[in-house]
Amino acid sequence: MKKTLFMVLMTLILSGCFGMGNSETEESIGEVEAITIDEGTITIGKTKHELILNEEGYEGIPLFEYAQQLPSIVTRPNETATIHIDNDPNIAVYLRDEYVPLKLNSFSTPYEMGLYVYNIEAEWPTKKANFLVVIEVQHEFKRVQREKEPDDSNAWIPSPNGEKQVMIEGLGEFEAQGTIVLKELNSNTIDNIDFNHGLQWTAKEIAWYDNDSILTTIGLVHGTVTRGGNLYHLNLTTLELTPILEFPVKEEVTYFSLEGNLLTYEVHIYEDDEMNKGYLETRTLDLSTIEKQLSD
Repeated sequence: MKKTLFMVLMTLILSGCFGMGNSETEESIGEVEAITIDEGTITIGKTKHELILNEEGYEGIPLFEYAQQLPSIVTRPNETATIHIDNDPNIAVYLRDEYVPLKLNSFSTPYEMGLYVYNIEAEWPTKKANFLVVIEVQHEFKRVQREKEPDDSNAWIPSPNGEKQVMIEGLGEFEAQGTIVLKELNSNTIDNIDFNHGLQWTAKEIAWYDNDSILTTIGLVHGTVTRGGNLYHLNLTTLELTPILEFPVKEEVTYFSLEGNLLTYEVHIYEDDEMNKGYLETRTLDLSTIEKQLSD
């Protein structure tokens, strides 16, 4: 009888101990699971975007190349970007392996146009996670009044009605940066049409489209591909830029002209990956196609 009672008591004690152990384990698991919700957002301006959780990593692939396969966030320069990640981890942000200082988990988007890949590291007490965000800073133009006339007065191109003149100042033969200059003859004012090119981009060719807008190529200043760029329409009143001809990295518009209802342009096409060999191809585009692009 005593032996039987002893066995019953031991069973109850052991069952209670195991029950407590299971309860504590379940609570612990619940805490860990709360941290495994790896979700985050980045708010740029007034728009919120989902961060991309880098679960598999990009081993063996350059980060920039890997990121080009991901969706990008198009924004203006110098916008405030604010990061929020669930469960309040410590956050560190890197751009090209350089640490980006944060203030209240916020930083400013770059001034210079281009594609930027940010690596965001989040760390909780028991785990870490890595997020990526790809930000594309687009062109932003502004008019800056100047008092001095450009040195080369022969470079002015008159508008169709003769009331304005435009030129690209400072553009040399190779790796030079040019500035679009606009002269209003009625008011006798001269403005630089500046944009957030930094040291990488420049306007290269220019022509009047109508009395209030121009066509211009914008391309790289430095590097292998320096002969031309993509073709854009720029409204000189609103400073709105509209892409007209955009090409892959191995193709570029080197020259264009307007005559009647036809745009004639030359495209330089590289044949090899090293971009040493290429050829020129002449193409045409009806102006009605451009009008449609401007109205869309």
